[in-house]
Amino acid sequence: MLKRSVACALLAACLLLAGCGEAADPASAPSAPAAAPLGDGGGGQLEYLSDSPDSIGRGAEGELGYYYVAPAENGADHANLHFIDGASCQDIVLCSSPSCTHDSDACPACFSRTPSVVFTGGRLGLLFGSISGGDEPQPAQLDLMEADGSGRRTVYTFEANQEFGGSVAGDGENLYFLLATYQGAVPTMSLARLNLTQGSLTDLCEVDNSTFLVGVACGKLLIKTISGSPLDAAPGSDESAIQQAFMGQRHCLKAVDPATGEVTDLLDWGQDEYWELVADDTLYLFSARQGRIHLTARDLATGADSEYDLDLSIGEDGYIMSASKHNGTLLFDLYTGPAGGTLDVYHWAYSPETGEVREITLYDPVRGYPVRLMGTVGERAVLEVPRYAGNDLYSFDRYEYVVCSWEDYLNSKLPE
Repeated sequence: MLKRSVACALLAACLLLAGCGEAADPASAPSAPAAAPLGDGGGGQLEYLSDSPDSIGRGAEGELGYYYVAPAENGADHANLHFIDGASCQDIVLCSSPSCTHDSDACPACFSRTPSVVFTGGRLGLLFGSISGGDEPQPAQLDLMEADGSGRRTVYTFEANQEFGGSVAGDGENLYFLLATYQGAVPTMSLARLNLTQGSLTDLCEVDNSTFLVGVACGKLLIKTISGSPLDAAPGSDESAIQQAFMGQRHCLKAVDPATGEVTDLLDWGQDEYWELVADDTLYLFSARQGRIHLTARDLATGADSEYDLDLSIGEDGYIMSASKHNGTLLFDLYTGPAGGTLDVYHWAYSPETGEVREITLYDPVRGYPVRLMGTVGERAVLEVPRYAGNDLYSFDRYEYVVCSWEDYLNSKLPE
């Protein structure tokens, strides 16, 4: 197996931000507690538009191809919107003017501040974060454009004390995301709905600061709140006290009606019990039983569970991160190693239908992280591949978006 070592302290910090837990004591890993089913819900077009709960993303899968934003070449101080055609796999800057140099505000695919990208209702949404300080502070804003890159217009400009964050869901008519409103140093957090036609913003419900929008299922928005924090340990506490506070955190999964904001509790678990993924109206709960990875797949419409044992071992301090689902395959990073030691990261693909488990050995050659799967174009995978001029971190040149067949990706092959 190809291993990549990562410092435990850095991983612990990432783990805290992502709201994931460490491996459960194998002898005490419980079955997932029952929860009331959500039912069919009639969700219509409600979709989760992000790759992860803590990031909106630089790319989006559209009906005809894949959109992404990347820094301009040759060290220019702007970014461009690209489109990878699903039929030809041609990568172009999404601008229809043949004479455009894509380096000024005259180009609809040129940005002085880099937006996050979502695709919903056949249109592309560009979410710009705020810029504070300096001579010209700029508030956050949302622009829309047609799928071919035409008709770019600003739909909503946020207040100066507002900022969106985390991930995004959409139903063609609305976007849903977490909104921070500052009246002082600590913001008030809410789950908000932005109507793309009317340009109106509505708070659906207030949430805690440690809340993530983790997915959609059965026509509902799913949020997860983490209670407790290592910061709750007394000032000057030693590492063991901080670790104990961290392990005492609890995760509460809730469903929110996107029309009314009504909140329903679904499931509650401890920091060391599960690592979750929501996809296709299913809650996937990874756990560690007898030092092996176990998966519970819960149909959120009916509440029925399917159980799977993966032929993968996990160390005492191990955990799972970056879980996703594409083309019926679950993908996740497994960090494992001896207690208190350096952890190694492996990237795995698992098919619940066939039971097949295989390691994907595409890694950043310098930093050792798994090459990131950005999305899919039909039966093809879109990968963000790092390029270096040399053999160290300082020689990093750029990220290149590479398209390959889904099977080649699972077999760890990249195009020549």
